[in-house]
Order: sequence, then structure tokens, then C-alpha cells
Amino acid sequence: MKKLGRVEQVTRDGNLVISCETPDAPRIIGLSVYDEEMRRIGRIVDLIGRVEEPRAVVKLENPEIASTIKPGTLYYYKPVSEGKPRRGRRGGRR
Repeated sequence: MKKLGRVEQVTRDGNLVISCETPDAPRIIGLSVYDEEMRRIGRIVDLIGRVEEPRAVVKLENPEIASTIKPGTLYYYKPVSEGKPRRGRRGGRR
């Protein structure tokens, strides 16, 4: 697990806005987000803000827990496993 960042705010529709503390910000959209007990809480659906200081928008799996989340709470993400690169249709021999 890698550190994603801390909650800045909870939106009216129950999403979290997290200040990214990872240099991999452009590649994290769609990844799962975990709390300090390593329970999955949601998924990164968007990046907003300046390129130098991006914020991740996290859609919660259970919107009812949004009222219990406090600003400053630390969250983590699971990076994509680095394995053998996938080959596209044109990646074969000619």
C-alpha cells in the first residue's frame, strides 16, 4: 500500500477530496482507496486542482460513512502491480 493523502473535505454528495501526497497522481484514477485499518472505502474517480498540488476525488462505496470522516484522516491506495507489459494488437511480429 502507498500513502494517498489526507482528507481536505467531504462534499455534499458524499465524496472525499484528498490532497495527493503521491508523485504518481496522474496514474491513480480508478484505483481503490483504503483506510488506516486497510479496509476498502472507495475508488478514485477524478483528479482536480493544479498540477503541482492535485486533489483526488474519491467516491465512497458506502455514502453513509461520509458523516463519520474527519478532515485530516490519512488514506492509502494499492498501486497497479508492475508485471510484464501488455502487448496491443500491433505489438506482435511482422
